[in-house]
Amino acid sequence: MNLRFLLPPTLAACVERDAIPIKVEFDLGNGKPLPPEKVEADALGSLPDKQRAAAFALSNWCGGKIGSLLQISPKQLAELIGMLRECPCFFFANAPAEPIPWENGKLLQASALVEEESTPEESESSAIVERTAEEQDSFEISPEAWESYGGRPIEVEGSTEYLMVQMPSSEHPAYKQALRLLREGNFLRDKQNRHWWWLRDRNKVLDFLAEHKGTLRDDFEATFTENFEKHTKSIREATFKTKALEKDGVSEVSVSITAGDAPEAELELALSTGANHVESGGKVYLLDKRMLKKVHDLQKELSGAPDAPLLRSGKYHLARELATQAEEALLEADPNFSPPESWKSRSAVLRDQGKLAMPTLDEELGNTLRPYQKLGVAWMLHLFRHKLGGILADEMGLGKTLQALSLLSCLKKNRNLDEAHLRTSLVVCPASLVENWRREAARFCPDLNVFRHHGSKRLRSPEEAAPLDLIVTSYGTLIRDEALFSSIEWLCVIGDEAQHVKNRRTRNAKALSKLQSRGRFLLTGTPVENSIDDLRSLVDFLMPGALPPVPKNSRGEERFWHERRFLSQAAPYVLRRAKEAVAPELPEKIEQVVYVRMTPEQRKAYDKTKSAAETEIAGLEESGAPEGAVRMKALTQLLRLRQTCCDPRLLDDSLLPEHSAKLAGFREILHGVLDGGGRILLFSQFTSLLALVRKQLEEEGIPYCYLDGSTTNRQAQVDLFQDDDGIPIFLISLKAGGVGLNLTGADHVVHFDPWWNPAAEAQATDRAHRIGQTKTVHVHKLIAADSVEENVLRLQSQKRKLLRDVFEASEIANAPISIDDLKSLL
Repeated sequence: MNLRFLLPPTLAACVERDAIPIKVEFDLGNGKPLPPEKVEADALGSLPDKQRAAAFALSNWCGGKIGSLLQISPKQLAELIGMLRECPCFFFANAPAEPIPWENGKLLQASALVEEESTPEESESSAIVERTAEEQDSFEISPEAWESYGGRPIEVEGSTEYLMVQMPSSEHPAYKQALRLLREGNFLRDKQNRHWWWLRDRNKVLDFLAEHKGTLRDDFEATFTENFEKHTKSIREATFKTKALEKDGVSEVSVSITAGDAPEAELELALSTGANHVESGGKVYLLDKRMLKKVHDLQKELSGAPDAPLLRSGKYHLARELATQAEEALLEADPNFSPPESWKSRSAVLRDQGKLAMPTLDEELGNTLRPYQKLGVAWMLHLFRHKLGGILADEMGLGKTLQALSLLSCLKKNRNLDEAHLRTSLVVCPASLVENWRREAARFCPDLNVFRHHGSKRLRSPEEAAPLDLIVTSYGTLIRDEALFSSIEWLCVIGDEAQHVKNRRTRNAKALSKLQSRGRFLLTGTPVENSIDDLRSLVDFLMPGALPPVPKNSRGEERFWHERRFLSQAAPYVLRRAKEAVAPELPEKIEQVVYVRMTPEQRKAYDKTKSAAETEIAGLEESGAPEGAVRMKALTQLLRLRQTCCDPRLLDDSLLPEHSAKLAGFREILHGVLDGGGRILLFSQFTSLLALVRKQLEEEGIPYCYLDGSTTNRQAQVDLFQDDDGIPIFLISLKAGGVGLNLTGADHVVHFDPWWNPAAEAQATDRAHRIGQTKTVHVHKLIAADSVEENVLRLQSQKRKLLRDVFEASEIANAPISIDDLKSLL
């Protein structure tokens, strides 16, 4: 297979327009070229090396998927020609059978049009210099480069009518960038002295100074002659100022550009037409490009619109929750900005948590909390006092429940006299954790009067809640008793395992949002499971209507702009600490992927299931079935494949235990751990699989504990395993036991099957690797080789990137599983 590019016969005219339409084809050698849309991505690997590199470049330019018809720039065509030198890949559209010939490494009728002439001084690494300048609108050069240079600087001479720039030798750190700048500014080289470059014409001079004087001065460290300073005294620079006021929780921010006494109408005309200077009263006011970009970026940020126009003066109204992020943007643009006092008291500690005032706690509780936990309590207390909410998103095992209870204890002791009527707080959590919250409160905060509103013991009226400090209930009970809970004004509402409200359209999320409270907090180790929308749903509960939504019809760069803005706005209200950072005393966690080869019988069952899946899905697509039907079929078939990987008996009960390679691999791990005196947590998503393992353990006489969604004595099973070292293994369904359990009695974790989201597996692992664990925790992930499970591992790596991006304020890089994802897994 070979790559083909069809160029327009009018190539020269297209180069002049800086837009070259090309057609991309793949030649299979049969005389029938294929469009890129019909070529599988894997097939590109069979291209020759040069063509594979070119295909990769095309893919990047197209955003990941090569199209048949593209419009590229002359520079991009030059890059393709450079990569495919001497390859017969280029054709003119009016002669598609004859490749354009090469001569001395040049593509005839093409290279000369797109490759710029260069002098010997600037030829070295010129492509790299230009690419760098395109990728970043900055000319910064490392301090080491400046220190090593001791020659003549760049020197600027001239007036308002002309400019003469004297260039140094090519060893100057900024030589190539400056040379490119002068060429782009239409400077001409002096014929007598090759180091001098001239620009004549008043408008061109003023435009160049407005756009690049700061670059010459700050980035290139150019010197300006006394004669230049003397003849440019009439030149001033336009400036901008910012101001903010807050009243009743709403802020008014103004950003305005001024140019001395120049009339506002002239300044507005210059800004709207893209002019770089304004003349008034014998003075010239330069509209510095970098200053205008700062103002424009700030106005877009404050208005919430990436396409907002640049205004001479703009006024913006912000909710209390947006002030912290707005203050950072304003200070970055204008170091002289003076925030209102209310902003300072609210934002300072959110930017620097070292300034948080530590909470006043009972001596026993204060001695129990670790320093990072006290900081978490102080952070939540600060937000509460400023009528803000937050997400405590510490990694699993760092004591989020204890921190939340400590907050409620502080609120009880330091009740605001103005809000003395507010006493009762509410914790909403999964049903399996209601008893755990009651126990933790009794253990660490016995001063709290706690009621467990669940099952048959439930409050009947708001009056019964009045004397209580804390009510703990489940999401399901909240929905059933929604009328009761929504009629009470709560001191503080805390939603535990907040992934249960990640979809704002669910009954859980709607019921939680209807609650009236002075403060709101969410606890979760996985604020993002699938996409950035998960985090947005949580923030919508904390700050209803404060953070504007991402427009539904936004795509590409516009959507990325809105998502980046949302992340920066939400960041002050999310606190996440990693175990290695705040609990270095925790023992090591060693993770190992254990690949097992399917038995012949298992492989036969797997291949049969896979073939049937591909046939069914292809048949649905060919018949024009709706996307939902195809998606459901793909999910069903994936489930069957994953079950076959675990144990083929899940689909065919005529097979035997020895036909499961994973069961054999697990038994090997089990007996090795038992011989070493260790204890195991075994997780699987399939209760039917756990049933097979239970049977195996019973046949071998190995005692165990068991937990899935149907277990009624959940806490009793946990206590039994923790208290009895004679029970070596705990079988747990991933969904039922992945959260809210303290199982530090185990030092080995086995994941029998992988899940799409690594965060769910991490939560399960952290049942053992958490505060209180003293042994090294070994994590074993059983993976069937050459199967769908290996594809799941690759998908997991993308999910990890999403989590990392969110918490390292990087870019959003993932979305929920699409049909293409599902098909690629198959």
